[in-house]
Amino acid sequence: MRAMIQCMHENNYQNLAFPSKEKELQILCDSLGVANTTKTEIKIGSVHNNERLSTLLSDKTVNLDELNFLMKRLDSFDQKELATFYAAAYAEKAETMTELINLSFNTHCYSLVADFSDLNAVGRQMYLTEQMAVSTEELESLDGRKYFESMIAENPNPVITPYGVVYRNSNEIVQTYDGRNFPYYQYENTPITLLLSAQNRSEYLYLPMEQSEMNKALERLGAKSLEEIHWQVEEHNIPDNLADMAVKDQSDLYALNQIAKIFKEMGQREVISLSELAAFVKITKAEELKTLAGCMYEFESFPDIHTPEQYGKYMICESGRFEYDENLEDYIDFKFYGQDKISRETGAFTSKGYLLYHGYDLEMQGILNKNIGLKIKELHEPQELKLYMPLRAVTYQDENDYGDLYQVDYEIDVYSEELSSYEDEIRTAIINHRLDDEKRGMMDYYDEPDTVNAKVQKYLFDVEVIDGELMGVAVLTLNAPLNQGELIKIKEAIEGQCSDGFGEGLEQREIKCNGKEVYVSLWNSHDWSLKTAEEMGITEQKYEMKFGGM
Repeated sequence: MRAMIQCMHENNYQNLAFPSKEKELQILCDSLGVANTTKTEIKIGSVHNNERLSTLLSDKTVNLDELNFLMKRLDSFDQKELATFYAAAYAEKAETMTELINLSFNTHCYSLVADFSDLNAVGRQMYLTEQMAVSTEELESLDGRKYFESMIAENPNPVITPYGVVYRNSNEIVQTYDGRNFPYYQYENTPITLLLSAQNRSEYLYLPMEQSEMNKALERLGAKSLEEIHWQVEEHNIPDNLADMAVKDQSDLYALNQIAKIFKEMGQREVISLSELAAFVKITKAEELKTLAGCMYEFESFPDIHTPEQYGKYMICESGRFEYDENLEDYIDFKFYGQDKISRETGAFTSKGYLLYHGYDLEMQGILNKNIGLKIKELHEPQELKLYMPLRAVTYQDENDYGDLYQVDYEIDVYSEELSSYEDEIRTAIINHRLDDEKRGMMDYYDEPDTVNAKVQKYLFDVEVIDGELMGVAVLTLNAPLNQGELIKIKEAIEGQCSDGFGEGLEQREIKCNGKEVYVSLWNSHDWSLKTAEEMGITEQKYEMKFGGM
């Protein structure tokens, strides 16, 4: 349950969706002109489209971190739990953030009844709430009506609330939050959880963290620096073979945070792939693991392939790259093909199988050479390649005879001569449309483990005036020249981003251009194409195309 809350401080106000990440809290504090510390308080002006939460919180001055923690708790609740929470808050007259946070850990101590039409079902639900977990057989055999009557007897004065009637059960209410140090709560998937302690107090940090989160944790512990506290890894969800090198015996908290950041950005499939790849490369150190994680897209692994003949047979018969007739098996020299292919690749046989490396990272190649004896290939200086595309721009504003703009309900094309004068505004909009965590630009969305992924270090969208026409341009940084097949593949990937990905989002953004609202598309031009400078006849850009191998 995320909620848009109007936050106020003195004469400033800002809307923010809660729960929020620490970066978003920092932006909120900056906009309100208040420091982001453990003592930061804001006044809640209103809660949009959530009447129950608005009734509970509106016009209150609250601690910002406590509000965010409470909203994390409520975001994990289902509709029954939420209804019980609001009803219990009403019944207990819970007002402060400390009371509300503690209540969020004790909803199992209350039963809420809003419909008395089926007392057997009501009683069973009350029993389930009290026990928290029971078997299906036990619940079905329970006389729910009888249990309900016993609850009535134990609650001679149930509380009637706007949400239903609240009954207390036999579960003991526990004060989990002391008003200073937040209790353990795993709100989202966290690679590493730390337990910090000092002066008989404890605090949890969920890595990766922002520096402000560390500062606040120290402040709540009454410490001024890391040297004044004890910390330990409380839990992690990193595969054991990786945790042994990345987490175990790690004494640098900030290095651990970098490891957590790497795993936070990965999906489960990527974590499994990294674990398997680390075994291939014989990674034993945290620094090597960080390098490997940044280059894992540059590898292909072939488990249980240990000879050129096995490799050749796999590539011809099983890889799907060839049309293969099993009747021809006796006539194919798999060993010769495997040896020939290996001679043109950067690969090595390991105890796990054959490992093929397409990359150009110097540090990674050093690790490969040291760990598995992989020969280092010749490195190339990064190159730049630009691929150009026509733009289409429209506006929904027309100009009257006096030069004033007025709104219309149809598209009006913005033509090349006018559009070229908006180069700076459109470039700024494209830059603002990028995501902060895209390390490789749009290549973050290219997930094929092939030579294209290895050779294209990154690419970003931009605009450039060519012969008086403003054009879109994909600016590629290359580790090595692309052959013709690789160029076709990266063009297809860029075309997909122009039509459905990055471009689709961009064309919905209103761009202010000299007072006019303009919408720019990388795709919707009737004569759309994607061309190199050479294909467009632009002589300023020099780019040598190489055909054939890597």
